[in-house]
Amino acid sequence: MDAIKQLLERKAVLAGVCLAAGILIGILFAWVIVPVQVVDASVEQLREDLRVDYLRMVIDSYALTSDSDLALSRYDQIGESRRDVLSDVSENYGAESPAEYQKFMALLDLNAAPVEGEDEVAEVDEVEAEEAEQGGLSKLLLPVLGGTILLGAGLAAALMYRRRMEAGEPEPGPIAYSEETAPPVIEDTVFEEQDAPADALGEPLATFRTTYSIGDDLYDDSFSIENPSSGDFMGECGVGIGDIIGVGEPKKVSAFEVWLFDKNDIQTVTKVMLSRYAFKDEATRNRMAAKGDPTELESGGVVHLETASLRVEARVVDMNYGQGPLPPESYIDRLTVELKAWAKNI
Repeated sequence: MDAIKQLLERKAVLAGVCLAAGILIGILFAWVIVPVQVVDASVEQLREDLRVDYLRMVIDSYALTSDSDLALSRYDQIGESRRDVLSDVSENYGAESPAEYQKFMALLDLNAAPVEGEDEVAEVDEVEAEEAEQGGLSKLLLPVLGGTILLGAGLAAALMYRRRMEAGEPEPGPIAYSEETAPPVIEDTVFEEQDAPADALGEPLATFRTTYSIGDDLYDDSFSIENPSSGDFMGECGVGIGDIIGVGEPKKVSAFEVWLFDKNDIQTVTKVMLSRYAFKDEATRNRMAAKGDPTELESGGVVHLETASLRVEARVVDMNYGQGPLPPESYIDRLTVELKAWAKNI
């Protein structure tokens, strides 16, 4: 006991004993008496296998409810590892079917889900952030000065223009051309194809009107063209679904085919009217060109079809684009087309 008392009288030994006792008491308190409990942890903090199970439930929920906003929100909660988790799910399907997985993948593609090159973009953003922090005010001076100079130049130009207007300087008028120097007139050939105008053909043989509404997945209207005097059959014309976009029901129609059949001709003439999104997509436009000349769907737009003895004018009377998770102006919610048919040789 005397030896222990002598050791404790030394300050270094006493401090070491107190430190060891404090550590032991802390471990006992933190691990046994009041252990740490994780409450309301985020999905990103789960183990990898639990994150995979979570994503499987997200896919299964989306397949049942089709709630795209909720599915995307739950997918984003996985955090930066969501692409790896998605890859694990694709390699080993669980309760979800391949069709459900493909439906979920289509949702990600159409809503700016992570795509190839995301890591490179993130790296570029990090480098730019570091450069901005390192540069400080010296980095901000150049764009501020440049913007000030541009603003001053714009104000000076506006003042000069205003002074010219106040001074009453004549504005340049239209250039007068003679018959010899007049520029060539470029005719609009989007809908007109050097055909005779409709007025020159007289009254049409028949006028038809057809309307498509979303959900009519079997839409394909056709009309017989007959000689009004003899009642003889001359041909047929019609409008049908040409192409769709996305997945699921009802079908999202992005293109319509307008066609004309002439019993005196050897082939059926077809033209394709595409939504604005599909028409601007070069790959889609080139693919649909194999069916017929592609044109953009627009209210009031006219398409002409002509065969050996018939001519049909298809006019878009009314149209509305659908609203949903697909790109804007990519599919049609409602379309009304008026078809007028003329005989060329009567």
